Amino acid sequence: MANTNYNALEFREKIISDLKIKTSDSVILMCAILIASIGLNMNSIPVIIGAMLISPLMTPILGVGYGLSVFDFYIVKKAAILLLVEVFVSLVVATLYFTISPITYASDEIIARTSPTIWDVIIAFAGGVAGIIGATKKTSTNIVPGVAIATALMPPVCTIGYSIATLNFSYFVGASYLFIINCAFITIATFIGIRFMRFPLYTEKSSKHHRRINIWIISLSLLIVIPSIFSASILVQESIKKSSINQFVTDEFSDYVVLDQSYNEEKDTLTVTISGSPMPKNKVQEISGDLSDYGLSGVTLDVDQIPDFTELKGSDANKYINEYIKKKLDEEKNKSVEEQSE
Repeated sequence: MANTNYNALEFREKIISDLKIKTSDSVILMCAILIASIGLNMNSIPVIIGAMLISPLMTPILGVGYGLSVFDFYIVKKAAILLLVEVFVSLVVATLYFTISPITYASDEIIARTSPTIWDVIIAFAGGVAGIIGATKKTSTNIVPGVAIATALMPPVCTIGYSIATLNFSYFVGASYLFIINCAFITIATFIGIRFMRFPLYTEKSSKHHRRINIWIISLSLLIVIPSIFSASILVQESIKKSSINQFVTDEFSDYVVLDQSYNEEKDTLTVTISGSPMPKNKVQEISGDLSDYGLSGVTLDVDQIPDFTELKGSDANKYINEYIKKKLDEEKNKSVEEQSE
């Protein structure tokens, strides 16, 4: 029965072959980054996934991890150069696209790439382990394409391009951090995976060198992971608060038609827009007192009441609807201005 895995020599030759800078790969990369940018701009998940499937960004990252693991610094150098070239090309294409794109607001898919957490670290590491296992197989598998989707290398690069085009520093920092997480932990997972596979060292090193590299990798991991833990903690707290707010509104405003609910984090204010029979002030105060029962002590409740439309004349109903729409548009405009100023 034929061996389905590459041996050490075959795998090294395959890695070196894949790390050549080719015109065809550059064109594919530019197409992938353009598709991913359009997908982020249009908030289209299927388009983003399609871009990640054809992206060649994964190859040099695996090359860096492999080279470090077997002390083959020729491969490390080639892989690092290729990665830098591909990232540069990607940033140029993404920045140019978002500069000329008529859609300048940040979509949900763009915003999602600006707040990395510990879960992104876990995904990148697990993806790196799966990626190096898939790369060592001779037969074609769906592992590497699946890893490319799971680790999502393209979207953060596109988001960096968006932040450069719109001069949004906070998005630039968040997306850059996410890309660093993905690259670092795919590399670390590859390093560990190759060691477990017991590939022979290309250059023999003393135990002192082994310890030095291990310490360097552990230190780098901690340096990258710690901020993501804080970010995850904040995300969990926000998720709990959001769930509490939804439960509060559902329970306390069950007798009214809730048109809208919004929470202002800076002012710690929950605004609930309702329609129906007028709610007395003492009822509003009573409901406000129940906030602490939902873990929302310190939150200020603001009830925005709109009369029952069924009891209004057509002209009056249109008046309230227009006022409500104008108010929401103003809120969205102010929110957009605040995000751009950040």
